[in-house]
This record gives sequence, C-alpha cells and structure tokens, in this order.
Amino acid sequence: MDSVREKVIKLVFEVCRPSRPDLSDPSRALLTVGLDSLDYATLLMAIEDSFNVKVPDADLEKVISLDDIVKYVEERKGA
Repeated sequence: MDSVREKVIKLVFEVCRPSRPDLSDPSRALLTVGLDSLDYATLLMAIEDSFNVKVPDADLEKVISLDDIVKYVEERKGA
C-alpha cells in the first residue's frame, strides 16, 4: 500500500504531465518547482478526490509544499 507521500507525488506528476517538477526539496513551494496556478488548483482537486478530504480556501496557505500537503492529509485521515 502506498504511503500518503507516495500518492501525493504520483498525483503531482500526473497533474504536471509531461513535465516533471523538481520535488528534491519537499519543503519548497510547489509553485516554485514547476507547477503553475492551474496545475496547483488541479492538484488540490485531485488530493480532495483521492483522499476524500476537503481543503477549504482558508487552508490554502497551509498546503503550499509537498511536505505541507502530506502533513495536511495525514492529520485529516489519522494516518
């Protein structure tokens, strides 16, 4: 079974296909590693669908990096 981090990384690469953002530093903001604003919005929708979590507008500043997204999902899923 894939970890939350592995699933999120797969979603990032699916959303950004054919380009592959640089996720070597998971604490960097996703908008600085190759995602544009449309990719980011699409990624958040995919996260919501894949993990059955809702990311309200008030929480958008909490999910700017790969690490942030993984932490956010794990906290809401009790992982």
